Amino acid sequence: MKIVIVAVTLALVAGAVTDVATASPKNCTAGKCAKKRAKKLLANRVFIKFTQTTGNTNYTSLDQRLHLCGDATWVYDSISYIEATGTTSQQRYTGTWKVKRARLSRDGNRGTVRLRGESDQGGPATSTKISWRNGTARVDGAEVIVEQSDLC
Repeated sequence: MKIVIVAVTLALVAGAVTDVATASPKNCTAGKCAKKRAKKLLANRVFIKFTQTTGNTNYTSLDQRLHLCGDATWVYDSISYIEATGTTSQQRYTGTWKVKRARLSRDGNRGTVRLRGESDQGGPATSTKISWRNGTARVDGAEVIVEQSDLC
């Protein structure tokens, strides 16, 4: 009788582990599960902030793009243009990222994620907050466009 109870218990535990592993990520709204879910939602996306100013005699633009790749690397590109001088400046930085905290809605349409990024160029690690709600995404409070990354 003892062997049958142990066998049934092991079968139930194995079934529960399988159910958790294959459970819909929609049940993950916080904790470790939400961090994994958030990484999948953010991976291979680019967050674009484009700023332009137009004056009577001058036009300037700044295009900033943060690519979060699925292999936990990131690429940040910044391109600025100043019409008055005709100069264009481009900068590129790379590094690694991971999700530190995540709170997501069950359907994934709303969320707040705190990322930690480390630069390949050295320096202190940085923290970035990405949030989305009602079709609008923000990086550190600034509204951004989100697309599939062309670099990852």
